[in-house]
Amino acid sequence: MRTKHLRRIRLGQPRPETTAKPVNWLWHGYLRPGSVTLLTSQWKTGKTTLIVGLLRALGPGTPFLDRPTCPAKAWVLAEEDEDQWYDRDAAHLIGEHVEILPDPFAARPTHAEWSDLIDDATDARAAGELDLFVIDPLAHFLPGHCESNGPALLDALRPLRRLTAAGAAVLLLHHPRKKPAEEGESARGSGALPGFADVVMELTRYGRLKTDNHRRRLFARSRRPETPERLAYELDAATGEFRTVIDPRDRQFAENWATVEQVLRDHGEPMTCAEIAAGWPDGGDPPSGVTLYSWLHAAHARKLLVRTGRGTSNDPYRFRRRTKEDDENERFRNSLPKVQDLTPMDNLFG
Repeated sequence: MRTKHLRRIRLGQPRPETTAKPVNWLWHGYLRPGSVTLLTSQWKTGKTTLIVGLLRALGPGTPFLDRPTCPAKAWVLAEEDEDQWYDRDAAHLIGEHVEILPDPFAARPTHAEWSDLIDDATDARAAGELDLFVIDPLAHFLPGHCESNGPALLDALRPLRRLTAAGAAVLLLHHPRKKPAEEGESARGSGALPGFADVVMELTRYGRLKTDNHRRRLFARSRRPETPERLAYELDAATGEFRTVIDPRDRQFAENWATVEQVLRDHGEPMTCAEIAAGWPDGGDPPSGVTLYSWLHAAHARKLLVRTGRGTSNDPYRFRRRTKEDDENERFRNSLPKVQDLTPMDNLFG
């Protein structure tokens, strides 16, 4: 290609006047027309469940997890068969604005078959029949064996840019690597994948406690400032409704404080954080050391516990339940005059 045919944009000049309408997010901060979003999480963590809740909201364009949405028509390229999606629709009333493409390939697609599928989606976009294209999961439909080969992976992903150039949003669901990774870097395979995406989201369980069974965390990185870095939510299993957890740490503390008190009551003596975790009742996993440590110090600040020790390895903090005697002693100490309130000795003896 001769450089004189390239489209060049000179910076330092006023932006050209345009009649284009402002771009509205399909799900504010996460799904934007013309962009690719990558959602990664462990198997059976709730990716598809989250997407079902989102798809249901995109029908009427009602807020989802307290973030605005726009009415949108969606295609879901799905590994699961149609019976599973009929069951989901019966349970959650997803809506007729969603169409499922249940595994249209007899085997792993060739590059030509993959490109033809993207062309079909692009044609649907041009006809006003598609706003969001969901691939669940990405690795199942990628042509060839390119997941860990950066250049080959980009070649496979590049047709998706035809779809985003037409104004559709693309959502890729993916699995994480086996080894632990930093937040935003857990996607399996080549690092070219999160680099290709405009928004990278990671879904994790909120915690190991029974009270956290239906809670999840979303962590996100984005090229856009509208994307929130963190969001916590919970699913009401009875109604299928999603709601954000406004102050998850306080709520966690309130729901589990009675168990901490019970451990201290049963032991009878001041206990370290590790001893409290070791004494956690059967039938539930104890919180992590960091979480339990934060609960204990929050309880001390709220005057629910008495703390002794210096917090060193030789003299660790120990905690016990606060008693009425502790309250009386504190009231007595507070009744004593402060040093600055005492009359100087010189004034006493004239």
